[in-house]
Amino acid sequence: MVVDDDGQVWPDLLQKAPGRGIYHCMSKACLARMNDKRLQVLKARFRIALPQWTALLLRMRAALQQQLERMCSLQRGSAAIGRDAVMRRLWNNAPLLLLRAPDAGAALVRQVDDGVSKRAEAGYCSELVNVPSRQWLGEMFGRDDVSIVAMDAAGAASAVADRLKKYCVWYGRIQIMMLQESHESRVSG
Repeated sequence: MVVDDDGQVWPDLLQKAPGRGIYHCMSKACLARMNDKRLQVLKARFRIALPQWTALLLRMRAALQQQLERMCSLQRGSAAIGRDAVMRRLWNNAPLLLLRAPDAGAALVRQVDDGVSKRAEAGYCSELVNVPSRQWLGEMFGRDDVSIVAMDAAGAASAVADRLKKYCVWYGRIQIMMLQESHESRVSG
């Protein structure tokens, strides 16, 4: 994160933005504890404007969305998109990153889980990451609706796959935080 001249905290995923930087842990526990009161600590080191936790969550989600769109767009040509393409890719021995929508359908979930399990028994690495929805995954890969995508995670592709996985997990955590905050404000309001 960086703090701008107006006291706003901005996400800096690539750690290249100008300004004074601070680190924010993106684990579930750290995100769950974060709020405007905890941002008060930054006032000792930076001139920051409060309240801004809700706005910061929106900025974090937007930054992750933008980075994920860019990364997925670069992967379109080499990714296996859709059930048939992914099932074929599961039988290769190369390490894979699988992105699966929670609304993928029970039959597809069983097929992919079975394929990942068989790969693990054979000693092949597969990482399965849940993404927000079929529509979201489709948008990331320039389609209307996509339930599953597989990408190579070996060699030079492993660094990209690791970052993509990390950003998908962070995006999901932020989505959950925003839903919880929305629910809490409706219940208290």
